[in-house]
Amino acid sequence: MAYPRIERRWRLHPREVEQYLQALASLSEVVKPHPGIPIVAKDINDDPIIYTAVTGKADVLCTLDAHFYEESVKSFCTQRNIVIMDDAELLRVMRTQEEKGD
Repeated sequence: MAYPRIERRWRLHPREVEQYLQALASLSEVVKPHPGIPIVAKDINDDPIIYTAVTGKADVLCTLDAHFYEESVKSFCTQRNIVIMDDAELLRVMRTQEEKGD
């Protein structure tokens, strides 16, 4: 939320950011990832995100980061029942499930 590109786009006041983060925290389960072998070859800084999703038993990892769409990363996640999708795709899935009443 504090990245300059995010601040420029959304122009959120620090209090709004704090409220948003508090809302997320109230809906979240905090997990400590168990690191393993490197997964994201082009950016090892992305590995903690993968391992957090694994440890937290996430169903979906929503990202626009191209590194997560590499076949090796997608395969690793698929084996652990984690689907990688972008925000637009996740929104479509959520709307479809809502229409079905799931």
